[in-house]
Amino acid sequence: MERPVQSQELFTSVLARSRALGPPPPGDAALERYRADCAEWVARVPEPPLYRRAQDPSRARAAALLPDGEGLLARGWALLQAGVASAADTTLTQALEAHLESLCLVTEGQLERAEAAWARASALERKARASRRAFVREEEVELPVWDASSGASRFDPRPAPSLRVRLACPQWACRRQEEIQLSPTYAIHRRTCPRCQQPYVAYLAEAREMTAERTPGGRRYAFRVEALGGGLSRVEFDDDGTDQLPVVRGDLLVFLYTAERELRGVTNLSTGRTLWVTRSGPCYLATHVYGPGAPELTRFRAFRDDVLVQVPPGRWLVHGYYRAGPGLLAWLPRHPRVDALLRWWVHRVAHLLKSMDAQARAR
Repeated sequence: MERPVQSQELFTSVLARSRALGPPPPGDAALERYRADCAEWVARVPEPPLYRRAQDPSRARAAALLPDGEGLLARGWALLQAGVASAADTTLTQALEAHLESLCLVTEGQLERAEAAWARASALERKARASRRAFVREEEVELPVWDASSGASRFDPRPAPSLRVRLACPQWACRRQEEIQLSPTYAIHRRTCPRCQQPYVAYLAEAREMTAERTPGGRRYAFRVEALGGGLSRVEFDDDGTDQLPVVRGDLLVFLYTAERELRGVTNLSTGRTLWVTRSGPCYLATHVYGPGAPELTRFRAFRDDVLVQVPPGRWLVHGYYRAGPGLLAWLPRHPRVDALLRWWVHRVAHLLKSMDAQARAR
């Protein structure tokens, strides 16, 4: 029989471990990893047993889950102490505390108290997910078919369930967000942006698996998803951008396509995060100025894809740029004045594209 674990003893150990961790590195990577690890660990936590029995195996299972949960909670407390966690992350950490308390009570055989702690943890989990997600599920309203007070009979007046989601236009020069209402029965929804009047397609699905492998230019994403309404499918694409999209099993995703079925973005509606997909292709001058992997390259490539190649003069300019780019880079080191002038010009264009992007997001 496993030794019962006292919750006070466990939380004291967690406090010491969190202090030893120190402040997290800058950026959102530590938070995103913490959220993903919490989702994976919580999925392994079973509901407390309904009744006591001798040599109960649930005690051993609960004790086996405690070490990983203790490490997770230490990371959560360190993030809270550093002041980088959001309100949703605070609620998630509280859910983790309640789950650990429930597991400790299971090892002690106090099943009634364990059940109450588990229910509290589940409610906190739902609150944390709801506060971060970019959709609201409008459930069926429970209305009686038979009104006993009036004696009137009505034929099932309940409205169909729906989703209220925030979608962004996939056009780079627009990217306006709008809140719309969709039916969860269908996966594919055709929309027209109210601002730029460009049509686009939104494909809604629930994540089952995701892999993101490093490539020479960026990452190759492979999603295994279950479409709303049923049916498993795969979505794969390459991205040359520097951003990442954290996804865990069960997240609700929307893949944003242009009318020509070109994937432009993926929004994780469960977290509100969007990955704007950047197509492959050399960006000679911007890479020469900023270096490979710089965030400015994403804006230059997006401007190429969404603006220049959409019109004949722009396509001619892009074609000529790709033909002359390698030779120009070999020529520049021998002409420092031209190189300095070119760098100034690239900086000015990058500043303009950044301003255009900020204005589009503000609308």
